[in-house]
Amino acid sequence: MSEERMLEHARPELAKASEDLQKFTMRESVVRFYARHEARLHHAVQASPQALACEAGCSFCCRQFEVVAHPFEVFEVQAYVTRHFTAAQLRGTIERATRNVNERKAATEAARLTLRPTCPFLVDHSCSVYSARPSVCRNYHSTDKDNCQKSFEDPFSTWPNTYADEVFHTAMGSSAGFKKAVEELGLDTRTYHLSSAFLEAMQSPDSAKRFKSGKRAFLKATTANFEAGAAS
Repeated sequence: MSEERMLEHARPELAKASEDLQKFTMRESVVRFYARHEARLHHAVQASPQALACEAGCSFCCRQFEVVAHPFEVFEVQAYVTRHFTAAQLRGTIERATRNVNERKAATEAARLTLRPTCPFLVDHSCSVYSARPSVCRNYHSTDKDNCQKSFEDPFSTWPNTYADEVFHTAMGSSAGFKKAVEELGLDTRTYHLSSAFLEAMQSPDSAKRFKSGKRAFLKATTANFEAGAAS
């Protein structure tokens, strides 16, 4: 049942994204997807009987998990940063991303389970790339802020799921639909850790060229543990 509910949202997005990717550049297609995605989420939130606890200034999810992104999302973040960040903002972001990468590299596999790497784009509990943030950030939500705090403070806690069902299925289905459309073009859709992927995108212009040619976009960036053959 859960999978079918997600497919209800994945199928129309797959069709629309496939059409867009034939007409527009990847970046244009991503921007158009984000607009559709936000509209779907807004409708799901308004229709949900469960009120969300998410609000400006709450950043538990930005500090609790290592943020991940697909290459097409990383390049959109990179483009936003290039257009809008000052030199000082960019330096600070690179320093924070580098710190995350180094902490992960130095930690044992067991220790990584308790790492709390703050997203490098989080500044004063606010997202500095909000309009270009990856879909995982758009999808994440909660109906209970207290549970978010408890989970943040206790990495091994088993607090109950606080998702709003319809919002969850809409978010996951919609983002899966766009990813599938990109995948069908033979392009890299691995899930990379945002800190390491962003650094590589900034340092190596060849990463975008590799992505466009259907190769692995990032050669050094680590991927999430749920990826097959993930590099830790």
